[in-house]
Amino acid sequence: MHYGRSKNYLFYAIGWHEWSESIIVDARQKASNIEKSVFEANSQERIVDHIVSGYNLAPLVLLADNKTQDIVETKVDVTGNNMYVQAFDNSPISVPGYKVVITIPFTGSADLFKVTPTRIRMTYDDAVITGNELTFALEFTESNTTAERIKDALDGKIASIQQNIDYINSDLSGFEERVKGVVTEAVAKRFEQINKLDSIKTALNIPLEKSNNPSPLSQVRISVQKLTPLSTKKDEPGGTISSKDYETILETIRSMGASMETNRASESKDEEALRDMLLVGLSASIKSGAVGGELFHKSGKTDISIPFNNKATFVAECKLWKGQKYIDRGIDQLLGYLTWRDAKTALVIFNKDNANFSDIQSKVELIFTERSDYVRTIKQRDGEWRFVMTKPDDNGRQVEVHVMLFDVYETKS
Repeated sequence: MHYGRSKNYLFYAIGWHEWSESIIVDARQKASNIEKSVFEANSQERIVDHIVSGYNLAPLVLLADNKTQDIVETKVDVTGNNMYVQAFDNSPISVPGYKVVITIPFTGSADLFKVTPTRIRMTYDDAVITGNELTFALEFTESNTTAERIKDALDGKIASIQQNIDYINSDLSGFEERVKGVVTEAVAKRFEQINKLDSIKTALNIPLEKSNNPSPLSQVRISVQKLTPLSTKKDEPGGTISSKDYETILETIRSMGASMETNRASESKDEEALRDMLLVGLSASIKSGAVGGELFHKSGKTDISIPFNNKATFVAECKLWKGQKYIDRGIDQLLGYLTWRDAKTALVIFNKDNANFSDIQSKVELIFTERSDYVRTIKQRDGEWRFVMTKPDDNGRQVEVHVMLFDVYETKS
C-alpha cells in the first residue's frame, strides 16, 4: 500500500488551545462592541444567543455506514521503496496498481478537522473536506493486493480518523457553555458601560438620543451557517419564551411520556387522546401560561399551545409514527403555525404500531437534516433531538424544534 503525502492532513492545521482561545477572544470582542441601539431592541439573553450561534461548535459525527467507494486502475509511485529495483539515475518509478477513493458523510463543524486535539493519534491522515463529506484515497500495487488487504487498510484508516474525532469531541465537550459564559459576562459588562455613560450624560444635562434604526450585530462566521438576526423593532421585543420556561415545559412532557411508556394508560389511544394526556400534565405543572389544545395560532389549530405574557407562545405538535413522510408533513404543519415570536417549539412522536423502535430512532435525525430549512443539530439525551430550523416565511428567523420520541408500542395479540 502507498500513501501519497500532501498538505491535506486532518487535525493538523492549528492547535486546540490556539483555536479555542481565538474564538473566546473574538466572541468577547463582539460582545464588547455592541451598540446601545441593539440593547434597546433585544434582551441580553437574545444577544448572547445570537453571538454564540455565530460559531459552529457541533461535535463531529462520522457516518461511516453511509460511505461510498470506488476502485480504479492507476500507476503507483514506488520511488524510494526498497521492495522495488530503483533507477540508477534516481528517476521516478511507477508500477501498475489500484486507487480506492472513499467518501464518508459527516455531521458537525467541518472546521474541527483542522484542529489538533490535546491528545492525538499521529497518523497524518490525508483527506479533503467538501461540504459535509470527507474524501480520501489509498493506493495499492497490483502485485501484492487482495480484497481482504484493501478492506483491512480502509477499516484501519477509518478507525484512525474516528479516534481523532473522539479526541477533538472530548476537547469540545463543554466548550460552547464556556463561550456562552464569556459572552454573557461581556454583554452584561457592555450593558453596564452604556448605562454608566447615559448616567453621566444625564448628570451633565447632555440630551440622550435613541436611534430609530438599531444596528444588527455583526455576524461571526467560523463556518458557513445561518444566524438568527436580532430584532430591530423596539415596540416588538425580540425575546421569545425564556430558556428556563422552555426547559420546564419539556421536562413535564418528558416525565409524562416516560410514564405513558411504562403503564397501560395509553393503550388504544389515538393521536388526539395521547395529546390530551400531555395537556393534563402540562395544565397541572405550568402556572405562567394558559395551557390549551386545538387552539387557532396563525395558520391553523395547534395540538399544544401555551401563551406567555410577552405574547410569545410555546407551540407543540403530537404525532403517531406513520412513516417518514407523515412526520415530514407534521414538521411543515408545526413550522407553519409559528409567528415571529415563537422560536421555541416541540414535536412529540409516539410509536404505537412498530416493534422495531430502534429503526424509528435511527430515522428521526435524517428526516430533519435532509430538509432545506434545516440549519443545525443541538445534541440532546437519548431519544431526544433539538434541531434549529428556519421559518417558512422568513429565512432570516430561526426556531428550535425539540423532538421527543416515546415508545408506547402495543403487542398485537
